Amino acid sequence: MRSCAIAAALTGAALAGLLMGAGPVHAEDVPPPPAAGSTPATTDPAPADPAPTDPAPADPVPADPAAPETALPPAAEPSATPAALPPSGIPLRTGAVGWRVRDVQERLVWLGYGINEANLASERMGESTTAAVKEFQAKFGFRPTGVVGPGTYELLDAIAGKVDRVPQGCLGARTICIDKAQRLVRLVEKGKVVLTLDARFGFVGAETREGTFRIERKSRDHTSSLYRTWMPFALFFSGGQAVHYSPYFARDGYNGGSHGCVNLRDFDRARWLYDRVALGTPVHVYRS
Repeated sequence: MRSCAIAAALTGAALAGLLMGAGPVHAEDVPPPPAAGSTPATTDPAPADPAPTDPAPADPVPADPAAPETALPPAAEPSATPAALPPSGIPLRTGAVGWRVRDVQERLVWLGYGINEANLASERMGESTTAAVKEFQAKFGFRPTGVVGPGTYELLDAIAGKVDRVPQGCLGARTICIDKAQRLVRLVEKGKVVLTLDARFGFVGAETREGTFRIERKSRDHTSSLYRTWMPFALFFSGGQAVHYSPYFARDGYNGGSHGCVNLRDFDRARWLYDRVALGTPVHVYRS
Protein backbone atom coordinates (compact mmCIF):
# COMPACT_ATOMS: atom_id res chain seq x y z
CA MET A 1 0.00 0.00 0.00
CA ARG A 2 1.45 3.37 -1.01
CA SER A 3 1.43 5.83 1.86
CA CYS A 4 1.28 9.55 1.38
CA ALA A 5 3.84 11.98 2.71
CA ILE A 6 4.32 15.66 3.16
CA ALA A 7 5.08 17.78 0.13
CA ALA A 8 7.56 20.63 0.00
CA ALA A 9 6.46 24.20 0.68
CA LEU A 10 3.58 25.20 -1.59
CA THR A 11 3.73 27.87 -4.24
CA GLY A 12 1.38 30.81 -3.85
CA ALA A 13 -1.06 29.23 -6.31
CA ALA A 14 -1.09 25.94 -4.42
CA LEU A 15 -1.75 27.69 -1.11
CA ALA A 16 -4.65 29.51 -2.74
CA GLY A 17 -6.04 26.11 -3.71
CA LEU A 18 -5.89 24.99 -0.09
CA LEU A 19 -7.94 27.97 0.95
CA MET A 20 -10.81 27.33 -1.50
CA GLY A 21 -14.08 27.53 0.36
CA ALA A 22 -12.44 29.16 3.39
CA GLY A 23 -12.98 32.80 2.35
CA PRO A 24 -10.56 35.31 0.84
CA VAL A 25 -6.92 35.54 1.88
CA HIS A 26 -5.96 38.93 3.27
CA ALA A 27 -2.53 40.31 4.11
CA GLU A 28 -4.27 42.23 6.85
CA ASP A 29 -7.78 42.93 8.03
CA VAL A 30 -8.59 46.25 6.36
CA PRO A 31 -11.98 47.77 7.19
CA PRO A 32 -14.14 48.46 4.11
CA PRO A 33 -15.07 52.11 3.35
CA PRO A 34 -18.48 53.28 4.62
CA ALA A 35 -21.42 53.49 2.21
CA ALA A 36 -21.92 56.83 0.45
CA GLY A 37 -23.68 59.37 2.63
CA SER A 38 -23.26 57.33 5.79
CA THR A 39 -21.49 58.42 8.95
CA PRO A 40 -18.66 56.10 9.99
CA ALA A 41 -18.81 54.79 13.52
CA THR A 42 -16.63 52.52 15.62
CA THR A 43 -18.95 52.00 18.56
CA ASP A 44 -22.61 51.41 19.07
CA PRO A 45 -24.73 54.56 19.75
CA ALA A 46 -25.59 54.92 23.42
CA PRO A 47 -29.22 54.02 24.20
CA ALA A 48 -31.49 56.78 25.43
CA ASP A 49 -32.08 54.90 28.68
CA PRO A 50 -29.02 52.77 29.59
CA ALA A 51 -30.04 49.23 30.43
CA PRO A 52 -28.12 46.75 32.64
CA THR A 53 -27.86 44.22 29.81
CA ASP A 54 -26.56 44.32 26.22
CA PRO A 55 -29.06 45.30 23.53
CA ALA A 56 -30.14 42.74 20.94
CA PRO A 57 -27.86 42.55 17.86
CA ALA A 58 -28.60 45.28 15.34
CA ASP A 59 -27.54 45.72 11.74
CA PRO A 60 -23.75 45.65 11.26
CA VAL A 61 -22.09 48.92 12.23
CA PRO A 62 -19.84 50.40 9.53
CA ALA A 63 -16.21 50.45 10.56
CA ASP A 64 -14.13 53.58 10.77
CA PRO A 65 -11.69 53.44 7.82
CA ALA A 66 -9.35 55.67 9.77
CA ALA A 67 -8.99 53.08 12.51
CA PRO A 68 -6.57 50.36 11.24
CA GLU A 69 -6.62 46.97 12.91
CA THR A 70 -3.45 47.12 14.94
CA ALA A 71 -3.02 45.24 18.18
CA LEU A 72 -2.91 47.18 21.42
CA PRO A 73 -0.78 46.17 24.40
CA PRO A 74 -2.50 43.37 26.37
CA ALA A 75 -4.64 44.72 29.17
CA ALA A 76 -5.00 43.19 32.60
CA GLU A 77 -8.11 41.05 32.90
CA PRO A 78 -10.36 42.21 35.76
CA SER A 79 -12.25 39.62 37.74
CA ALA A 80 -15.60 40.99 36.58
CA THR A 81 -16.96 43.32 33.92
CA PRO A 82 -18.07 46.72 35.25
CA ALA A 83 -21.86 46.78 35.22
CA ALA A 84 -22.02 50.26 33.66
CA LEU A 85 -19.65 49.50 30.75
CA PRO A 86 -21.53 49.73 27.43
CA PRO A 87 -21.18 47.01 24.79
CA SER A 88 -18.32 47.45 22.33
CA GLY A 89 -18.62 47.80 18.57
CA ILE A 90 -16.40 46.77 15.69
CA PRO A 91 -13.41 46.77 15.73
CA LEU A 92 -13.06 44.70 18.91
CA ARG A 93 -9.82 45.10 20.83
CA THR A 94 -8.52 43.78 24.13
CA GLY A 95 -10.87 44.98 26.85
CA ALA A 96 -14.00 45.06 24.67
CA VAL A 97 -17.21 43.60 26.13
CA GLY A 98 -20.69 42.69 24.99
CA TRP A 99 -22.68 40.47 22.66
CA ARG A 100 -20.27 40.86 19.73
CA VAL A 101 -17.43 39.55 21.92
CA ARG A 102 -19.67 36.65 22.97
CA ASP A 103 -20.33 35.81 19.29
CA VAL A 104 -16.61 35.83 18.56
CA GLN A 105 -15.84 33.66 21.58
CA GLU A 106 -18.51 31.07 20.72
CA ARG A 107 -17.14 30.68 17.20
CA LEU A 108 -13.53 30.48 18.36
CA VAL A 109 -14.36 27.78 20.93
CA TRP A 110 -16.21 25.79 18.25
CA LEU A 111 -13.10 25.99 16.07
CA GLY A 112 -10.98 24.51 18.85
CA TYR A 113 -9.37 27.57 20.43
CA GLY A 114 -9.06 27.74 24.20
CA ILE A 115 -10.61 30.70 26.01
CA ASN A 116 -10.64 30.88 29.80
CA GLU A 117 -13.86 30.76 31.77
CA ALA A 118 -13.49 34.30 33.14
CA ASN A 119 -13.44 35.72 29.60
CA LEU A 120 -16.47 33.66 28.61
CA ALA A 121 -18.50 34.47 31.70
CA SER A 122 -17.92 38.23 31.40
CA GLU A 123 -18.21 38.35 27.58
CA ARG A 124 -14.91 40.20 27.73
CA MET A 125 -12.11 40.22 25.19
CA GLY A 126 -9.30 39.38 27.57
CA GLU A 127 -5.86 37.96 26.89
CA SER A 128 -6.99 34.43 26.06
CA THR A 129 -9.63 35.68 23.60
CA THR A 130 -7.11 37.99 21.92
CA ALA A 131 -4.60 35.11 21.66
CA ALA A 132 -7.27 32.90 20.04
CA VAL A 133 -8.10 35.65 17.54
CA LYS A 134 -4.42 35.89 16.57
CA GLU A 135 -4.22 32.12 15.99
CA PHE A 136 -7.35 32.18 13.85
CA GLN A 137 -6.08 35.14 11.80
CA ALA A 138 -2.72 33.47 11.16
CA LYS A 139 -4.36 30.18 10.17
CA PHE A 140 -6.58 31.78 7.53
CA GLY A 141 -4.21 34.32 6.01
CA PHE A 142 -4.86 37.49 8.01
CA ARG A 143 -2.18 39.51 9.75
CA PRO A 144 -2.34 38.27 13.37
CA THR A 145 -3.15 41.51 15.18
CA GLY A 146 -5.63 40.13 17.68
CA VAL A 147 -8.07 42.88 16.67
CA VAL A 148 -11.44 41.79 15.27
CA GLY A 149 -12.26 44.16 12.42
CA PRO A 150 -14.93 43.66 9.75
CA GLY A 151 -12.82 41.24 7.70
CA THR A 152 -11.94 39.00 10.64
CA TYR A 153 -15.51 39.13 11.97
CA GLU A 154 -17.02 38.12 8.63
CA LEU A 155 -14.47 35.37 7.96
CA LEU A 156 -14.89 33.94 11.45
CA ASP A 157 -18.64 33.81 10.91
CA ALA A 158 -18.23 32.13 7.50
CA ILE A 159 -15.66 29.56 8.66
CA ALA A 160 -17.43 28.61 11.91
CA GLY A 161 -20.82 28.19 10.25
CA LYS A 162 -23.46 26.73 12.54
CA VAL A 163 -21.80 26.41 15.91
CA ASP A 164 -21.99 22.96 17.52
CA ARG A 165 -23.43 21.40 14.35
CA VAL A 166 -21.76 18.51 12.54
CA PRO A 167 -23.11 16.80 9.40
CA GLN A 168 -25.21 13.67 9.51
CA GLY A 169 -22.20 11.57 8.52
CA CYS A 170 -20.57 12.43 11.86
CA LEU A 171 -23.42 11.43 14.16
CA GLY A 172 -22.59 7.76 14.73
CA ALA A 173 -21.37 6.21 17.95
CA ARG A 174 -17.81 7.34 17.18
CA THR A 175 -16.63 9.11 14.02
CA ILE A 176 -13.51 10.89 12.86
CA CYS A 177 -15.08 14.01 11.37
CA ILE A 178 -12.77 15.95 9.02
CA ASP A 179 -13.72 19.45 7.83
CA LYS A 180 -11.48 20.67 4.99
CA ALA A 181 -12.92 24.21 5.08
CA GLN A 182 -12.30 24.63 8.81
CA ARG A 183 -9.01 22.70 8.58
CA LEU A 184 -9.98 20.58 11.53
CA VAL A 185 -10.24 16.96 12.60
CA ARG A 186 -12.84 16.26 15.26
CA LEU A 187 -13.52 13.04 17.11
CA VAL A 188 -17.28 12.96 17.58
CA GLU A 189 -18.99 10.50 19.91
CA LYS A 190 -22.80 10.32 19.76
CA GLY A 191 -22.96 13.88 18.44
CA LYS A 192 -20.56 15.31 21.04
CA VAL A 193 -17.11 16.60 20.07
CA VAL A 194 -14.50 15.11 22.39
CA LEU A 195 -11.33 16.17 20.55
CA THR A 196 -10.46 18.91 18.04
CA LEU A 197 -7.20 19.02 16.09
CA ASP A 198 -5.70 21.38 13.51
CA ALA A 199 -5.22 19.66 10.16
CA ARG A 200 -3.86 20.26 6.69
CA PHE A 201 -4.56 18.32 3.53
CA GLY A 202 -3.32 17.35 0.09
CA PHE A 203 -1.99 20.05 -2.19
CA VAL A 204 -3.56 20.87 -5.56
CA GLY A 205 -3.34 17.76 -7.75
CA ALA A 206 -3.13 15.43 -4.75
CA GLU A 207 -6.31 16.38 -2.91
CA THR A 208 -7.56 14.53 0.13
CA ARG A 209 -10.60 12.51 -0.93
CA GLU A 210 -14.01 13.53 0.36
CA GLY A 211 -16.73 11.12 1.41
CA THR A 212 -17.40 8.50 4.08
CA PHE A 213 -14.77 5.84 4.75
CA ARG A 214 -13.63 3.54 7.53
CA ILE A 215 -10.30 2.95 9.25
CA GLU A 216 -8.77 0.13 7.19
CA ARG A 217 -5.36 -0.15 8.83
CA LYS A 218 -3.42 1.31 11.76
CA SER A 219 0.35 1.80 11.99
CA ARG A 220 1.75 3.35 15.18
CA ASP A 221 5.30 4.04 13.97
CA HIS A 222 4.78 4.22 10.22
CA THR A 223 7.33 5.24 7.61
CA SER A 224 6.21 5.88 4.05
CA SER A 225 7.44 3.14 1.73
CA LEU A 226 7.27 5.57 -1.19
CA TYR A 227 8.78 8.76 0.25
CA ARG A 228 10.68 7.36 3.27
CA THR A 229 9.15 9.96 5.57
CA TRP A 230 7.97 9.41 9.13
CA MET A 231 4.20 9.47 9.65
CA PRO A 232 3.45 8.07 13.14
CA PHE A 233 -0.01 7.23 14.47
CA ALA A 234 -1.24 6.58 10.94
CA LEU A 235 -4.92 5.74 10.55
CA PHE A 236 -5.43 4.64 6.92
CA PHE A 237 -8.94 5.30 5.63
CA SER A 238 -8.69 5.36 1.81
CA GLY A 239 -5.87 3.44 0.17
CA GLY A 240 -2.64 5.29 0.99
CA GLN A 241 -4.43 8.26 2.54
CA ALA A 242 -4.26 8.39 6.31
CA VAL A 243 -4.75 10.66 9.28
CA HIS A 244 -1.34 10.95 10.97
CA TYR A 245 1.06 13.20 12.88
CA SER A 246 3.32 15.26 10.62
CA PRO A 247 6.59 16.74 11.91
CA TYR A 248 6.62 18.95 8.81
CA PHE A 249 3.21 20.38 9.65
CA ALA A 250 4.41 20.96 13.20
CA ARG A 251 7.45 22.80 11.83
CA ASP A 252 6.04 24.66 8.81
CA GLY A 253 2.36 25.13 9.61
CA TYR A 254 0.18 25.75 6.58
CA ASN A 255 3.16 26.62 4.38
CA GLY A 256 2.99 23.17 2.85
CA GLY A 257 0.72 20.22 2.21
CA SER A 258 0.56 16.48 1.81
CA HIS A 259 0.15 13.97 -1.01
CA GLY A 260 -3.42 13.41 0.17
CA CYS A 261 -3.05 12.51 3.82
CA VAL A 262 -4.64 14.40 6.68
CA ASN A 263 -1.74 15.90 8.63
CA LEU A 264 -1.91 16.59 12.37
CA ARG A 265 0.63 18.79 14.16
CA ASP A 266 -0.04 17.97 17.81
CA PHE A 267 1.96 14.83 18.63
CA ASP A 268 0.30 14.01 21.95
CA ARG A 269 -3.24 14.49 20.65
CA ALA A 270 -2.46 12.51 17.51
CA ARG A 271 -1.34 9.64 19.75
CA TRP A 272 -4.48 10.01 21.88
CA LEU A 273 -6.66 9.83 18.76
CA TYR A 274 -4.77 6.77 17.50
CA ASP A 275 -5.30 4.95 20.79
CA ARG A 276 -8.95 5.97 20.96
CA VAL A 277 -10.20 4.63 17.62
CA ALA A 278 -10.42 1.06 16.36
CA LEU A 279 -10.37 -0.56 12.95
CA GLY A 280 -13.68 0.04 11.22
CA THR A 281 -14.25 3.47 12.82
CA PRO A 282 -16.08 5.71 10.32
CA VAL A 283 -14.18 8.64 8.79
CA HIS A 284 -16.27 11.42 7.25
CA VAL A 285 -14.35 13.94 5.08
CA TYR A 286 -16.27 16.98 3.88
CA ARG A 287 -16.13 20.71 3.26
CA SER A 288 -18.50 22.79 5.38
